[in-house]
Amino acid sequence: MNENTKPTKKQVPYIEILKQAGRIVWQNRFLLWFGLLIALGSPGSFNIGSNNEDFGKQGEAAKNFFENHWQIVLVIAVVLFIVGIILFLISLIAKAGLVKSVNLVNQNKEADFRAGWRSGKKYLGKLFKLSILFFLAAVLIVVILAVPIIYLVAVKSWFGAILVGLFAIAILIPIIFIFTLTKVFAEFYIVLSDLSIRSAIEAGYDLLLKNIGHSIIFGLLLMVVSLAAGIVLLPVAGVALVILVPAGAVFYYLSKIAFAIFLAIAILLFLAAILFVSAIFQTYKTAAWTLFFHEIA
Repeated sequence: MNENTKPTKKQVPYIEILKQAGRIVWQNRFLLWFGLLIALGSPGSFNIGSNNEDFGKQGEAAKNFFENHWQIVLVIAVVLFIVGIILFLISLIAKAGLVKSVNLVNQNKEADFRAGWRSGKKYLGKLFKLSILFFLAAVLIVVILAVPIIYLVAVKSWFGAILVGLFAIAILIPIIFIFTLTKVFAEFYIVLSDLSIRSAIEAGYDLLLKNIGHSIIFGLLLMVVSLAAGIVLLPVAGVALVILVPAGAVFYYLSKIAFAIFLAIAILLFLAAILFVSAIFQTYKTAAWTLFFHEIA
């Protein structure tokens, strides 16, 4: 035997993992319900464009409304915050249930939504504490990096602020990458190995360091898959616009009330379509990362 023979590096079947994730989701469509609940608890935003004059008028009107009805605004804000927290907690249960279900299906064992949901509830406390811990750590790092920039801006040292800002971004990007994947792997260790939060973080970080190249490649491949799916959906969105815009114009000239009803229905359909696509993506992405974790752990 040749003693100088180097051990072969572990080969990760990236494409097969992506294909297997697709097969699992397609053959077990109940997993999409977990994806839907995860999508509901994920942050999102919708931007509506307008010209500067309209924006100024709207801003003044919003300011007057807030000053005259601040109690109503406060109540709405509190209600939205509570609803957001509830949806976030539900998304954590759904994520744990999805991971557990995908792991069972991958082992050719029976899985269903009810069993996955019951299993997911067991890990809610740990996953919530893990999310809060990483959130606070991220906020702390951002504050530390922002303090010198704010100081330089305050003393009007613009060039220094730009240089320090670029340096801060260069530091922040890899930190975000490490935080994100360490948290993902820690979640898997909590759900699949029932580790404590501290042990899960340590194991997740160690797993990332040992497989950082594989993790980067797999993450990039998932990005490519999501971009490809978005490109495929663009013609569908184009056809929808071609149909809806002329129809909206017809309703507008027929009746303002009919146009308002049409607009409301169109917005609801648009939001439902976004939620549906997001549910599919969340399901597929979580299934793929679960299989990837199973491969490297």
